[in-house]
Amino acid sequence: MRDLIEKYAWADEDDDLVLTLGVFPRGSIARATRIYGADDGEVDIMTHYDAWVPQEDFGSYFRVQIAEALNAAYGAVVAIEPNGWTGAVPEIARRASEGGRFFSVNWSMSGTRRIVEAVSGKVTAFFNPFLIGEPGGMGDVVPDWVEDVVFDIDQPNASSFAAVELRTGVQVEQAWFTEPLPTYRIPDPDVLLAGVEGARVP
Repeated sequence: MRDLIEKYAWADEDDDLVLTLGVFPRGSIARATRIYGADDGEVDIMTHYDAWVPQEDFGSYFRVQIAEALNAAYGAVVAIEPNGWTGAVPEIARRASEGGRFFSVNWSMSGTRRIVEAVSGKVTAFFNPFLIGEPGGMGDVVPDWVEDVVFDIDQPNASSFAAVELRTGVQVEQAWFTEPLPTYRIPDPDVLLAGVEGARVP
């Protein structure tokens, strides 16, 4: 784990790197856009930071960048939300994992963090890796595999990306945050999931 954390040290060098990264192992772009509520007929090509929603529009819509992770052994799709959190919502994880698996990491401008994993429609992990066993972690779903993973509070972003690679086999590429990617407009997840009981409950 320590070697993986050092591999992703670049992720903690940029204070503006705020996101949710979701991984669909053996996934498809069409399925990912549908689950995130994107209109796959309307796509822009934007860099990660250009895809941030303007402050005056924040909350009225969000954006997700969806691309194939070509470094994965069996193919995978990644969904990257600049300053968004749809992929960290339990109901999204449940839907994304139907017939397979889904894994996401999230951290916000306010410093909150979340790791979510789901298998075959059931959330199997939902926790802040730095609040395990603390009062702030009450109600979390903490998986057994956490015992074998070290999260470094001094390299929190790198630790999250290391967990992505450990759990999915997908290597997070720095180029995803510097080069233009297909970018879709998506609704606020609370709008997307309106009327779904327990959408935020793991």
